[in-house]
Amino acid sequence: MTGLGYFGMFHAAEFVSPGLATVVSNTQPIIAAVLAFALLGDRLSARSRIGMLIGFAGTAIVAAPQFIGDDARSTGVGIFYILIAVCGVAAGNVAIKKLANRVDPAMAMGLQLLVGSLPLTVLALLTERPREIIWSPPFVASLFILALPGTALAFWLWQTILRAIPLSKANAFSFLVPVFGVTIGVLFFAEPLTLPVLMGIGVATLGVYLAARPETAGG
Repeated sequence: MTGLGYFGMFHAAEFVSPGLATVVSNTQPIIAAVLAFALLGDRLSARSRIGMLIGFAGTAIVAAPQFIGDDARSTGVGIFYILIAVCGVAAGNVAIKKLANRVDPAMAMGLQLLVGSLPLTVLALLTERPREIIWSPPFVASLFILALPGTALAFWLWQTILRAIPLSKANAFSFLVPVFGVTIGVLFFAEPLTLPVLMGIGVATLGVYLAARPETAGG
């Protein structure tokens, strides 16, 4: 999850538009659901399967303006990097679920980040120029935000959640990531809130509701 996920995600940003990256990366809950079924016996009801497909459609609608806009740019290399990240995260989610009730969340996430960072560190030292980094206050602030609340806290909360609910139901909430991204853009960057985006938010929210809704005795 850490090594492949972050390697693919950051390199993909060099080649693909945010819209295409959003659509492709949101295949992750579906891939994870297949792996969870095969490896964990995590079965999804028909309603949950439909909900995940609706959630994916909602994220595609939200990302469509970026995907078809003038700034859209995509290559096979970029999609390849996204798929690396998606497969890494999906497999990592299955592994986290497997360990959720056996290992302390803080210990599991700390070791995960440590082990995953080792190949990335070696690769960075071989291919990048660390001395060229400008350690400006905005860079340091961004680094800490990504490292602490954006990664360490998020992963710890994720493992804690997976102790209580099935992976596929929890993973359905990943479809709301573009929704939060759009909301932040509107509130802090004066980005327009268009009708297609509102429609996509509604569709994604409906999909998450159907996929994550608790099962009743009658199905």
